[in-house]
Amino acid sequence: MAEALVTIAAEGILKKVLTIAASEIATAWNYEEKLNSLHQKLELIRARLRDAEKRKETEAVRAWLKQLKEAVVKADDVLDEVDYEILRRQIRKQDQVARKVACLPSLKKLSFRNEIGHKIEKINEDLDEIFKNANGLQLQIDQQPAGTVPDPDRETVPDLDRETVPYPEKFQIFGRDDEKQRIVELLTESRKEEELTILPIVGMGGIGKTALAKLVYNDEKIEQYFDVRKWLCVSVKVSIVKLLEMIYESVAGKEPQLHTKVYLIDSLKELLASKRYLLVLDDVWVEERQYWEDFRKEMLYVNSQNGSGILITTRKLAIGTHDMIRDSCNLEGLSNDECWSIFRGRAFVPGKSPPPELEAIGREIVKKCCGLPLLLNVIGGMLANDTDPEKWLSIKTNNVWDIEEGNKVQRILELSFDNLPNSTVKQCFVYCSIFKKDEVMEREELVRLWIALGLVHEEKNKEMEDVGNDVFQILVSNSLFQDVRRDEHGHITHCSMHDLVHDLSLSLSNHESRCLVDATNDDIARIPHVKHLSFYQELIEDDEFKSKVSMFIERKPVARTLHTLFIKVEIEKKFPFQQFKCIRVLKLKGYKRGKLDDSIGGLVHLRYLDLTYTKILVLPESIGKLYHLQTLKLPKDIEQFPETMRNLICLQYLISHTNIPANILGQLIYLRKLSSVKVVGRKGHGIEELRNLNNLTGTLCIFNLENVESKEDAVNANLSRKKNLYNIEFSWSGNNDEDATRNNKDVLEGLQPPRDVKKLTFRNFSGDNFAEWVTKMAIHIEGKWTPLDKLVEIRLFGCRRCLSLPTLEHLPHLQDLVLESMVSLTSLRSTSDVTGSTKPLSPSLRTLTLWNMERLEKWIDGATNSSKMISPVLEELVIANCPKIILLDECHPHPLVSLSISDCTGMESIKSIQGLTSLEFLYIWNCPSLLGIPSFSCDDYPASVTNVAIDIERKWTTLDKLVKITLSNCCSFLSLPMLEHLPHLQDLWLANMNTLTCLRSSDVTGSMKPLSPSLRSLRLYNMESLEKWIDGATNSSKMISPVLQRLNIKNCPKIILLDECHLHPLVSLSISDCTGLESIKSIQGLTSLESLSIWRCPSLLGIANLPNQCHSLKTLYIFHCEKLTSFAQEMCDCFAFLNDLKLGPFSKELDSFPSLQGIEKLRNHLHSLTLFGDNQWESMPEEIQHLTSLTSLTISGFRMRELPKWLKNMSSIRKLDFYGCKGLNKEIFRQGAPREATYVELNFQRC
Repeated sequence: MAEALVTIAAEGILKKVLTIAASEIATAWNYEEKLNSLHQKLELIRARLRDAEKRKETEAVRAWLKQLKEAVVKADDVLDEVDYEILRRQIRKQDQVARKVACLPSLKKLSFRNEIGHKIEKINEDLDEIFKNANGLQLQIDQQPAGTVPDPDRETVPDLDRETVPYPEKFQIFGRDDEKQRIVELLTESRKEEELTILPIVGMGGIGKTALAKLVYNDEKIEQYFDVRKWLCVSVKVSIVKLLEMIYESVAGKEPQLHTKVYLIDSLKELLASKRYLLVLDDVWVEERQYWEDFRKEMLYVNSQNGSGILITTRKLAIGTHDMIRDSCNLEGLSNDECWSIFRGRAFVPGKSPPPELEAIGREIVKKCCGLPLLLNVIGGMLANDTDPEKWLSIKTNNVWDIEEGNKVQRILELSFDNLPNSTVKQCFVYCSIFKKDEVMEREELVRLWIALGLVHEEKNKEMEDVGNDVFQILVSNSLFQDVRRDEHGHITHCSMHDLVHDLSLSLSNHESRCLVDATNDDIARIPHVKHLSFYQELIEDDEFKSKVSMFIERKPVARTLHTLFIKVEIEKKFPFQQFKCIRVLKLKGYKRGKLDDSIGGLVHLRYLDLTYTKILVLPESIGKLYHLQTLKLPKDIEQFPETMRNLICLQYLISHTNIPANILGQLIYLRKLSSVKVVGRKGHGIEELRNLNNLTGTLCIFNLENVESKEDAVNANLSRKKNLYNIEFSWSGNNDEDATRNNKDVLEGLQPPRDVKKLTFRNFSGDNFAEWVTKMAIHIEGKWTPLDKLVEIRLFGCRRCLSLPTLEHLPHLQDLVLESMVSLTSLRSTSDVTGSTKPLSPSLRTLTLWNMERLEKWIDGATNSSKMISPVLEELVIANCPKIILLDECHPHPLVSLSISDCTGMESIKSIQGLTSLEFLYIWNCPSLLGIPSFSCDDYPASVTNVAIDIERKWTTLDKLVKITLSNCCSFLSLPMLEHLPHLQDLWLANMNTLTCLRSSDVTGSMKPLSPSLRSLRLYNMESLEKWIDGATNSSKMISPVLQRLNIKNCPKIILLDECHLHPLVSLSISDCTGLESIKSIQGLTSLESLSIWRCPSLLGIANLPNQCHSLKTLYIFHCEKLTSFAQEMCDCFAFLNDLKLGPFSKELDSFPSLQGIEKLRNHLHSLTLFGDNQWESMPEEIQHLTSLTSLTISGFRMRELPKWLKNMSSIRKLDFYGCKGLNKEIFRQGAPREATYVELNFQRC
C-alpha cells in the first residue's frame, strides 16, 4: 500500500507547498525558491507513481516506493511546522486586545528558521536522488493526475442526499430458509425442555453464518419465545471470565463493577434468573470441549428457566460438546440459482433486465464464487453500474480464481480492493484496520479521521467532508462496509466490516497500523515502528500492565513515529504528550486525571483529539496552542473552557455536552459542528460572536437567550446565513419578568433561521405571542415572506404565556409536533384568528404530543376534538395532563394507529372511536372522570352495548387492528368495551379501575364465550372491586382467552377463588397481594405452566387438584401466605423438573418449618431454594441435604444458633445467603458453610 499512501500524501504536500510559498513567511524567510523547487520535483515524481503501482511486484520498485514514502512523510512534517508558524502569526494579528499569544518557544528563535530551511534543502536533495532512481528504473510518466475521487455523476456514486428503496446496502438473504426453520424449531420446540441449548452455526468464512444468525435472531417466533435476546461479537479467543463479562455488559448495558467469576455469575443471575434468554455469540474461535462444558455449567448457575439458548457462529467444524456437535448447523455453499439472485441484486438495477452480454459473463463469474454470499456481494458491488464488457471479462478471466481453496477468498477480496477507483479510496479503506473486529464505525468519525490524516483533499467544487462522504459511499457500494444504520432522513450513520474484509485491511496495513485487543505485556513490548496504533483494553486494575503501557509511551523511537493513537487503558499519572511529536489523531479513554497535562500544547501536528470517555474536568491554557486542531470531543463533565480556545482557528468540529461559552467562538470561522452555545451577558460573550460561523452544519442549541440585549445583537448573529443548519433550538432560562418578556420577542425576531431548516425547538419563551416569523413559520427575504416548507418537526416547551400556535397549514412536510407546558393555550387554533376555517391544523402531521397543557380545551375552536381536525394522516396522538379536555369524538374515519390519554382529570367522555379502524394501541391512564368508551347504537343492536366496533351501513365492523389496550385509574368506568371481536388483541392491562366488579357482565348477550379470542397477556393491578372475570362463570383462564399465556393478578382483594380445572395453555401465573383469595380450587388444567408465583395472599388455605404431570414448571414461588400449614408432597411428583423454589413462612401456629418430605425427588433439577421463616423456628428442614444439584440456598428469618452439620457436605452449593438469622455469627457461619461455596453472606455481610 506504499504507492497509495505516497500518492495521497504527495497530493496534500503539493497543495500545502503552493499555499506556503504564497505566504508572507516564505518571503520573509527566503523559502520561495526552495519550496518551488520542492513542488516541481514532487510533481515530476508523482507523474511516475501510476507506472510504479503497475510494477510494484518488483523488489527494486518496492524499495523506491519505500524511499519516496519516507521522504514524503518528512516533507509533510516540515511543511506542517511552517504552516503552524503561519497560523500562529495570524492569531497574533487577530488578537484585538494585544494580549500575549502562547507559542512554541523554538519558533521565536532564529535557529528555528534556519533549521526549517536546512530541512527543506535536505528534502530537495532526497527528491533529487529519488528522481534519478526513478529514471534508472525507467518509470514512465503518466499524464493523468492520480489520487482524485471520481466525480459521483460520472462514477454513479450514490448521492447521500437521495433516498432510494430498497437501499443498495440492504441485501436479501437467499437459500437459508430450511436452516433457519430447523434452528428456530430446535430453540423453541425440540429443546425447550432442556435447561440450556448451545447450537453452533458452522461454515467457512463468507458463507453467511452471521446473516443466518440474524435471520434467526429477528424471527417473529424467536422474539415472542425469548424474554431476553442479546447479540455479542466475540471475534477473538477469550477466557470464560471474559466471555461472562461480555455477556454481562450486553445484558446490563454497563461495565461490571468487579471482574471475578463469582460476581459476574451472581449479577447475571439477578438479571436473568427467571427469564428465558437467547444469546448469539458471533465469530467464536475456541473449540475445546472442556471450555464449553465449563461455560455451560456456569450459565446453568445463572438461570433456572428451561428453554434458554445460545447460538454461536464459528468456522470450527468440531466445536464443543457432543450435544453441540449433534445440534450444529453446517452451512454449505448456495446453489447457482441462489447465487445468481444475490449477484444480480448487487450488480444490476433492480426491476430491469440485465444486458444479455453482461448476464452471460455474470453467470460465469457466479459459478466461480464457491456459493459464498460475501464474494457475490463484493464482486457484484464492484461491477455495479459498470457496463463495460471488457471490465467484466477481466474479472472473469483473472487468475485469482485458480488459487488454492485456503487463500482463494482473501485473494478475491484483494481483487475487489484492487478495483477500487483510486488511491484515496484504497488508503481510506486500509486505515479502517485501526478499529477492532466487529466494531461499529461512525460515518462522521471516519470522515473526520480521514481528513485529519490528510487521506482526502478538496476536489474541484467539493469540500473535504463531501469527498470523504463519497469515499464512504463507494466502500458501502462495494460491500466492503456492511450492516449500515440510517438516521431518520435515510442517511447512513454507522457501519461495520465483515471479519474477512477486516482481515484484508489488516493484511494491507501490516507495516502501517497495529490494532491490539486485550494485549499482553509481551505484545506491548514488541510493538513495531508503525504510524497508526490502537489499544482496546478492558479498564482493569493491573499495575504491571499499566507500567508496560507507560514504558511504551516513554519509548521515544516508537512514540515519535505515530500519527494515530487510540488508547483504552486506565491512565492515572501524568501523560507525556511531548513524546508524540508527529501525532495527528489522539483518542484517550480511561484517562483518570482531572486536568489534561500542559504538554498537550506541544503537539503541533494534532488534528483530532477525542477526550469523550475521560475524567477530565479542566482543560489547560496550552490547549489554545493546537492551531491545527480540526476536531475536539470533550467529556460530559467538563467544567472550564480556557479563553485560549478561541485560538483554535482551524477547528471544525467541537463536540461537548456542556454549553460552550460564546466568547471563545468568534474566531473559529471554520467551525462546522457546534452542539450548543451559552450566551453570557457581558461584552465579548454575546450571541453576536456567532456572526462569522457560517459553516455550521446540523444541530445548534442556543441557551440563555435572555442575556441577548437587543434585536440588533440577535440579527448580528447572522443565523439565517448558516444555510447548513437543519435543527435549531432557542432556549431561555425561564425568567418571566416583564422586561425580559418584552425583549424576548424582539430577540427572537432577530433570529430568523436559514431557509431549509427542518427542526425548530422553542424552550421557555415568555412572550404572549411569538415573533412574526415564528407565527407565520416563514422568513422575510428580500421584502417577501417565504415559508419554512422543509420543516418536519416543531417542539414548543414551557412557553407559558403564549396564547396561540404558529400557523402550520402551509408546511407540507411537517410530521411531528410536540407541545409541553403551554399553560395559557386554550385551543390549538382559533377559528376567529384564521378565517373561520375548519381545515385541519396540518395537512401532513403524523405525531402530536400534548403534555401539561393546563387550559387546553379544543383542538380547533368551535369544532369537536377529533383527530380529523388535527391532520388527515395523523398516526399517533399522545395527551398527558390536560385537565380541561372533557370530550373526544372519533366518529369520522381516520387512520390513527396509537391513542394515549393519561392524567386528564377532566376527561368525561370518549364519545366515539368508531372511525379509528386502524387503531392498534389504546392507552388510557388516570382519567378518574371518564365513564367509559360509550356504546354505538343501531337498529339491530342493543343501545346499552359497550362495543369496540363501528357502524357502517348498518353493519358492525370491528376495530380489528387493535393489539394492546391499557386502562388505568379510570375510576368511573362501569364496564369494559367488548373485546371478542378484536382478532389481534394480545395485551390487556387494567389498573386501578375501582368500579369494575367483573371484566364482562353475562347480561349483555348471555354469552359464555371467553373475554377475547386472541389475548396473550392480561394484567390486573389494584382492582379493588373486581370479583369475576365473567359474571356468572368461574374464574378460569379459559374464560379470558383460549390462547392466554400470561396472567398477572396483583392487589385484587375481592378475588376469592380461582379454578383452573379445564385444559389451558397458560405459561405464567402470578398472584400477589390478593388478601381475599381463599382457594385455588384446581390447577389441573395448566399442563403447560412454566412459572407459578403466589405471594402475600394471607387468606389462602391451599392449592388443590394439581396436574398429574407438569414437567414444564420450572419456577414455583409460594411465600408469605400465612394460613398455609404444609408443603404438599404431591408437588414433588407433579413438578419433577422444578429449577427454582421459594417457600414460607407458613402458619405461625406451627412449631417448626413444615416437612419437605419428597423434595429429594427434585435432586437432579432443583438449583435454587429459598425458605422464609417466621423468626421463631430454630432449625431448617433436613430434607434439603438430599438436593445434590442445588447451587443457591437462601434462608431468611430463622432463629437457629448453629448450622446443621450436613450443610457443610453439600458440595454443589456455590451461593449461600442467610439473612434475618440473628442467632448466627460470622465465624460459626463460615465454618459451617460448604467450602465449595464462593459467595457466602450472613445478614447482608459477606463472610
